Amino acid sequence: MSYRWAEHTAEVQIDIDAETEEEMFRDALRALGELLADCADGEQVWREVAVDGKKRAALLVGWLDELVFLAQTEDLVPGDTEHVELSDRGLAATVRGHCGSPRHVVEAATHHRLRFERSGSGFRATAVLDV
Repeated sequence: MSYRWAEHTAEVQIDIDAETEEEMFRDALRALGELLADCADGEQVWREVAVDGKKRAALLVGWLDELVFLAQTEDLVPGDTEHVELSDRGLAATVRGHCGSPRHVVEAATHHRLRFERSGSGFRATAVLDV
């Protein structure tokens, strides 16, 4: 697992390095969970999440937006995934997290500086979150 945050005015940028595309989406979830994390562990919950899209970069934005939506509407603090299934039409995953009081600091993922590409033996992505 490898990700790091970069400071930006009114935005935060996440840079992710992963060995596989599936791991890229898992790392994005874990990073967002870290950003939204609250102090308490509430009831453990699982949610099925599906995002349509053919291009991996746009799929990453859709994935992050779905997770932000769950945090805003269900107070879900994402923790990990039970599985991530990628196809040429999109992504399906089981998200594991807990009900809590996520810090509602993220408005949405943006397409600003968005990238998702092969890098060496793995993949590298950059996503910017509007805060």
